[in-house]
Amino acid sequence: MKTLLIIIGLGLASVGFSQTTNDYPKDALKFAGYSSPDSALETWTWAMTKGDKTVMLQTLTPEARPQWEKMLAGKTDEQMKAEAAKGAAKLAGYTIQKREVVSADEVVVHFTMIGSDQVMKMDVRKIGADWKIGGPKRD
Repeated sequence: MKTLLIIIGLGLASVGFSQTTNDYPKDALKFAGYSSPDSALETWTWAMTKGDKTVMLQTLTPEARPQWEKMLAGKTDEQMKAEAAKGAAKLAGYTIQKREVVSADEVVVHFTMIGSDQVMKMDVRKIGADWKIGGPKRD
């Protein structure tokens, strides 16, 4: 009970996760919105597999967005879709291994690509009411 009170007191109980499973197969990816760290990561991955530059950029924190705008500058929708199709062909999906709650407004999502043992970390931050992708978390 004491732990629960501490979590509520820190505001960490407001960090919601969108689904009970940790598996996100490629064929099930969708635009999931930004209501949780999980949904932001799913939306980001879905947008990347579709080559949807607009949604990709909307999913990012203000700090991460300029770097991606620079990388995507000058690419047409057709180029984005072609590159996305090539990348998506190699992607089976991902599995969330762990969610590291840093604060009420920051979660580091530890995940592996399906078929790989390499754990990657993604920084996800709450901006206003929405969760946004901050980029890979470096140790």
